[in-house]
Amino acid sequence: MRVYISADLEGVAGVVSPAQLVSGPAYEEARRWMTAEVAAAVRGAQRAGARQVVVNDAHEAMTNLRLEDLPPGVEVISGKPKALGMMCAIDAGWDLAFLTGCHARQGSGGLLSHSYSASTIARLCLNGREVGELGLNISLALACNVPVGLVTGDAAAVAEALELFPGLRTVAVKTAYGRQAARTLTPGEACSRIEAAAGEAVAAPCQSDEIRHWQPQPPYTLAVDFASPVMADAVSYMPLTRRESPCRITMEQAELPALFRAFQAMLTIAGAVAR
Repeated sequence: MRVYISADLEGVAGVVSPAQLVSGPAYEEARRWMTAEVAAAVRGAQRAGARQVVVNDAHEAMTNLRLEDLPPGVEVISGKPKALGMMCAIDAGWDLAFLTGCHARQGSGGLLSHSYSASTIARLCLNGREVGELGLNISLALACNVPVGLVTGDAAAVAEALELFPGLRTVAVKTAYGRQAARTLTPGEACSRIEAAAGEAVAAPCQSDEIRHWQPQPPYTLAVDFASPVMADAVSYMPLTRRESPCRITMEQAELPALFRAFQAMLTIAGAVAR
């Protein structure tokens, strides 16, 4: 059993403020909690028989995990830029994928909610269905024939995942009382629940007929609503894009990984214009 983990930070227990996301003492504490939750998922997978576990550090600069605090035998994909970003190295060679520390999409009521970039992305739709990071990342795993065994994060993120993919195994570690306030489990309790769920996911993975996947079919169309028309101006220079409104750009591709890579380029271009 080979297990792939994509690890974000906003959906980790105890994380409620932007001050905990980038740098400084609050961030150093938050990255310890992030590492502890990832370590719990790794331990659960390993104890249930996973032979290989690889973790993709998927938040901001993607150098958040404290490697010395992870269990023996795990490998980490660190740094950016990297192809497929939050889902770097996902392909058909994996038996199972976990997504940890997840948050809800931009415009939702979730804690610290956004879709890849709060400053540039207002809305994403994949094949006509509104998605955030979770919807797009899970769809990419499924397009690579990798089942998703576990999603952890705040309650809004869990609800978003279950709306699209009923039957997923999930762990909600906190409930939003606003975009920057929550009732949260302690890090220790969150880790206990995540470790148990990860072990269950590996020991008894859900069968395909147990999860009614929303699984978009090719060709794949991604519609991106940017925060301002100038961002859409710049992105519209990319080949194969179509301008549908002052802020909306769409692109169609036969393969979802190719569309995902193009979306990474859109983010980079829009971010450069925003500065």
